[in-house]
Amino acid sequence: MPKLPTRPALHEQDWVSYDGKVMPYQKWLPGTTKPRGVVIAVHGLSGAASDFWFLGATLPKDGYAVYAYDLRGQGHDPVLNQRGDIGSSVQWLRDLETFHLLVRRQHPKTPVFWYGESLGSLICLHTAANRLNDRRDPDGIILASPVAGLKMTVSHFRRWLLDTTAALLPRTRFSLGDLAGVDESKIQVTSTTTHGGQMQKTEHHISSFSVRLLSEIGGLLDENPDAAKRLRMPVLFLASPNDILSSPDQIQRLFSQIKSPTKRLLWYNRSYHLLLHDVQRAEVSLDLFRWLEKTRTKR
Repeated sequence: MPKLPTRPALHEQDWVSYDGKVMPYQKWLPGTTKPRGVVIAVHGLSGAASDFWFLGATLPKDGYAVYAYDLRGQGHDPVLNQRGDIGSSVQWLRDLETFHLLVRRQHPKTPVFWYGESLGSLICLHTAANRLNDRRDPDGIILASPVAGLKMTVSHFRRWLLDTTAALLPRTRFSLGDLAGVDESKIQVTSTTTHGGQMQKTEHHISSFSVRLLSEIGGLLDENPDAAKRLRMPVLFLASPNDILSSPDQIQRLFSQIKSPTKRLLWYNRSYHLLLHDVQRAEVSLDLFRWLEKTRTKR
């Protein structure tokens, strides 16, 4: 008899997605019995749920629950040979949608917001756009260090080569430094640390990624304008003009393409890509709380 698929479920420290994939997650709950709202946080490339410890240390004090799950294909994927790889970006989108519904079940009639950082911002943007205003939509999305484009210009030939390699040799791997043609120790991610230095401190660091994964991220970037035009829920951008990935013009352009009637863009001029790990993280957290409160009360 064929094995029946495992149903999605939220356990104490791990959860089961739509296809039976089991991944870890973390949660930080307020002391009150019923949260004022819930924030689901989605990390970036080579990141982890633990990256959101600062939100977990601040928002619950103001009555908000924070849930953060580890992305499949990243450093806490229990299947070691799948780390640094993804079959399709659709898996990321369906994971978020599944996790969202599981958290909603835990907190019925409580507003739920998504906080996506870097790659997580792409996942939040495209998942929200694809839901087409389902009644179980998130009540708002926060795109932190949004990947609105790439400062590094990728030629048509280089992109063709990447896509072709992804189709023929999908598990071929490159480091971010190889792809960008730069020394990772010189990629500034906070005002005091570089990508190379930061990754040496994290046990979930991934040194290289499959061309299939990189090509899937490129596909999401290509579809950013169309996804932005389909959004209708409130949207908050948290951005730095010093971001290593996207220029201020690219971020401003994506923000202008958002069709949500309620949207806001905040800049943090003394910070870099990892806003929650930089010198203005307290400002980021306070601005986020104020936006959550304003958005929650207007539901």
